[in-house]
Parts: sequence; C-alpha cells; structure tokens
Amino acid sequence: MAVYAPIQVHRPEWLLRSKRWLRGCLRLLDALDAKRARMTQRDRIKAAMDIFSKLLSLGVKERVRARKLLEETYRSRALQPLRGKAWPPDIWDKEMATLYVIGKYALMLDEEAPELFHKVFSYEEMVDDIISVVLERNRDDARRVILFMLGGNIDDNTIARILRVESTKLLLGFSSEDRMINLLKKMHEAFPEHGHAIRKYARYFIALRVAQAIASGIVRDRISKEALKQALAARLGFERVIPDDKYIEFIALNVFNVDKKKLQKLLGADKGAKWEEGQPRVQRP
Repeated sequence: MAVYAPIQVHRPEWLLRSKRWLRGCLRLLDALDAKRARMTQRDRIKAAMDIFSKLLSLGVKERVRARKLLEETYRSRALQPLRGKAWPPDIWDKEMATLYVIGKYALMLDEEAPELFHKVFSYEEMVDDIISVVLERNRDDARRVILFMLGGNIDDNTIARILRVESTKLLLGFSSEDRMINLLKKMHEAFPEHGHAIRKYARYFIALRVAQAIASGIVRDRISKEALKQALAARLGFERVIPDDKYIEFIALNVFNVDKKKLQKLLGADKGAKWEEGQPRVQRP
C-alpha cells in the first residue's frame, strides 16, 4: 500500500494512505464542474464584465490604463487578486491574466474587439502560446522554442506567470485538472533549473484548489480536505508541495471569501487566518 506523504495531523492513516480513498477524493473535483467553479468566482467575473464595459466604451487600448482600471475596480469592491500570502509589486499586472481569461474564453473579445484585446493582452497571448508549446512538444523542443519566444531568458517570475494563466483558466472553468497538472510536470522537465519555483507554484496550486473546493461546498470535513490535498500532491509527484492548513485557510478567506468560522471548524485551526503585518488591504472606499 503506497504512502504518498507523511501525515502531519491525527487522521486514520489507513484511510489517508488508501489509493482507493485518494482516487475517491480526486473525484470530488469532478463535481467542481465549470458552472460550480465559476460560482466561486462570481464577484471577480462581475468585476471583469464591468471593466470590459468601461474599456470598450472609453476605447481604451493601453495596458497601463486597463491595469489601473482593474485595480480601482477591485479595490472599490474589496476584491483580492488571485494570490497566496505574498503581495508582489507586480500583483495587479499579474491579475490581468484573470481579465484575459474572461475576455477571451467567456466574452470572445479576441474576435469581437481584436484591436483592443491584442494590444492590452499581448503578454498573456504569448503566454498562452507558450503553454501550447509546453504541452504539445517534447522537452528539448519546448525549451528551445520557449527561450526563443522569450528572447533567450526565463526567470522564476515568468515561470509563475505562465502557470498562473493556466491555473486561472482552471479556476474559472475553462481548463481541466489534468491539463494543469500536465503543464506543471512538463514545465519541470523542460526547466529543471527552475524546479524550486515550479514546486512552490504547485504548493500554491494545491492550496488554491482545496480552497475552491471548500468554497464550493464540495469539501465539508477535515478528512476529505486532508485526503484531497494528499491526492493532488500524489498526482503531481513532486516532493514537499503539500500546503499546510494555515496557507489554505488564508487563500480561502482572502481569495474566496469563505466564512472564517466555517474555516476554523473545517481546518481545525486555533486562530483564523489574518492579514500579515504590513500587508496591503483591499478595502471598500
């Protein structure tokens, strides 16, 4: 009987180590279909619709203006960008990936308003092309083509932004779990020197998906929560990528707006997640 990772909480070990149980927990995510996934992101989708309405009515075709409007809209609605605990200086530019996914895959603006779309989202369009290269080509070809597309260099931040576009598609119901996991694995194969950054993102991805499963009501108890994150880690096959409950709690609270009392009961935390000292807070005006 395979052991996927050490169990750090008091749970029935035979249950968590059972392949059959882990497969069953992965089937929980099958219930997180596109409609249910989007329900967990309805406020973000509504904000994006409002942003695109303004962009189109004002004829905005500059990324910097679109990014500013994104930040203003999120702050006015007390919405967090998709993120972990860190608040990087380029967080709002990274969140443009959410606008891109909704604009392309929900509103078809790449066809309906191509001039605006291609100018504002040229970076994300390149990233989408990179994702296709990673998934469709062998390791060496993918590495060579991607480095050419990026001007010969790739860093940890670019790795994370590539993974962000695909994970955002998944969160919004426009991609699949298999595709995202395959992308993580193939990125690790093509760029092993960035293995730490890819494993770090894998940890974030697991926390994000478990938090979304909690927000959707699919995960309702500690056992299924624990087994789900173990199962996702097992599918990835990376070492040390299982997120702790505090990390999941933080994302569920700040990104998915899950009730704090519900989280404390489900995750068994002594204290709820909170903003770190010095962390910018998105507030209503």
